[in-house]
Amino acid sequence: MSKYKPTIGIEIHTQLATKSKMFCGCNNDSRGSKPNSNICPVCMALPGTLPVINKGAVEMAIKMAKGFNAKVANVTSFDRKNYFYPDSPKGYQITQMYEPIIQDGFVEILIDKEFKKIGIHHAHIEEDAGKLTHPDGADYSLVDYNRAGTPLVEIVSEPDINSPEEAKRYLQEIYNIVTALGVCNGDMEHGNFKFDLNVSVSDSEELGTRTELKNLNSFRNAERALKYEIQRQIDLLESGEKVKQETRGWNDAKSKTFSQRSKEEANDYRYFPEPDIPPLNLSNDFISEIQKEIDVLPSTIRKELLEIGLSVDDQDLLISQPKTAKIFQDAREILKKEKLIKKAVNWLVGDFQALGLDDRKDLTGKNLAELVKLIDDEEISSKIGKEIFAEVCGGEAPSKIIDDRGLVQVSDDTELEKIITEIIKNNPKPVEDYRSGSEKVLGFFVGQVMKETKGQANPSKVNELVVKLLKG
Repeated sequence: MSKYKPTIGIEIHTQLATKSKMFCGCNNDSRGSKPNSNICPVCMALPGTLPVINKGAVEMAIKMAKGFNAKVANVTSFDRKNYFYPDSPKGYQITQMYEPIIQDGFVEILIDKEFKKIGIHHAHIEEDAGKLTHPDGADYSLVDYNRAGTPLVEIVSEPDINSPEEAKRYLQEIYNIVTALGVCNGDMEHGNFKFDLNVSVSDSEELGTRTELKNLNSFRNAERALKYEIQRQIDLLESGEKVKQETRGWNDAKSKTFSQRSKEEANDYRYFPEPDIPPLNLSNDFISEIQKEIDVLPSTIRKELLEIGLSVDDQDLLISQPKTAKIFQDAREILKKEKLIKKAVNWLVGDFQALGLDDRKDLTGKNLAELVKLIDDEEISSKIGKEIFAEVCGGEAPSKIIDDRGLVQVSDDTELEKIITEIIKNNPKPVEDYRSGSEKVLGFFVGQVMKETKGQANPSKVNELVVKLLKG
């Protein structure tokens, strides 16, 4: 075990799923739009324009605070972060430096079947910049301002993370929360959820020199980049060299980090209060009204799934799909018993996942619970359950399907004995084999009964009656 302890802090940039941008009425979703087609005088900062706060973005931030077990500031304000770069049409960014809207929170991550609390220092609302493109071989860059002004919430963790695995779990937990709350669409490919990783290593209580890994948008790459960077820093210290304070990127093809720029001196962004936006006063009543809309959080669902013995991978699968998690919650409320809840979960992590998104979009918790109960009460067999599951996922009630198609399981002893007696009568050779000690022919008789009843006979009941009647 290494004597060096990693310390990791993470800044996550989540694009809010509002209809319009942060301070103007432009469409917030520019995916697929032509460059510079989704802009206006406000997001281009033309003279005489004034920003207007997007109420929906503020409400989404308030919901996030609930998910992060955090406080919402009753008075929150905006500030200007001054810098000049081609992707910033204003020459500054509107952000929250001094009074962020979300303060002092935490989330819990599951590591080795135990929960670890990771603090969230704060989270603040800000606007995004445009996008620069650098054509190969060209002596110029292209800028697309469609993204300029889109609302972000930057989530800043405490340095409580001590391994690449913990970092990955933390990122996944935050992702699950913001997507479950519906405040972020989670499209990582288009940069709607991206993050910067700050990491140092030290063999003492004093923190080491920190490097920043910029603009990652994959959980896998975050874990790989941290593993590489931690080992790189340890190797430097072991050889007597110093770790430079710098910004580094991640080269996925080469599986290594690379230097981008030195950070020996902190940038002076000359923050000052945004003169065009007054402080925002949020009453406790307003905050409560927004937060009461929230259903059960992913952390609550995870603890329930852990209690019924579901694997971490299956927990992640359910929690990472907000609609599936909602189906689970609704089914759980109906089923109550742990045995039945486990069966519902098995459907959701098995057959449900095998269906296409369009084929499974209409499954409800009520219908799933009904299907589980019908099988458990032996009104239909598991085989029939699988046969009708696609229809149930299409929105049909299981009871209606089995009534319409006459699929109710045959469990009546008299009816089954009549069928079995006839099969025994017509198959003297297998009967003789069984009575001579060959029990494998039992499968033949059970199969014949299932064939005769078109799969509707109760298998355990059939097996019991076949043995009874063969023994005479």
